[in-house]
Amino acid sequence: MSDVRHHLSPRDRVELLCWLTCGSLGAYYLNESWPNAAFHVQAAHKWLDRHAREADWLAIARLAAMAQDIAQQHAWFVDAVWARDAVEEILDTDDLNYQAKLVLQVLKDCERALADRRPAD
Repeated sequence: MSDVRHHLSPRDRVELLCWLTCGSLGAYYLNESWPNAAFHVQAAHKWLDRHAREADWLAIARLAAMAQDIAQQHAWFVDAVWARDAVEEILDTDDLNYQAKLVLQVLKDCERALADRRPAD
């Protein structure tokens, strides 16, 4: 097994942002409060380690802030009957099911949020 880590690609950023957002929703579902910065740092490092990627602290902080914003926009998900199973699935797994309705909706918002932050050519 190689210890080589790669920098985040644009797709990696989307997937990490989605992971952090879904994690925030899961934490909100469990605790009825939004997670703190330490939660996001730990979640980001878990994802980075599992995918053999690296990111500096500023990139993680930016993605965590975006994740919190996106999660708060979707707080109603945790009250929707159809979303509860998806949130519980997120909490019980080490990776996201990109076919799940909740994850698909969050993923689209993550793609949009990162596209909006790209500089115009």
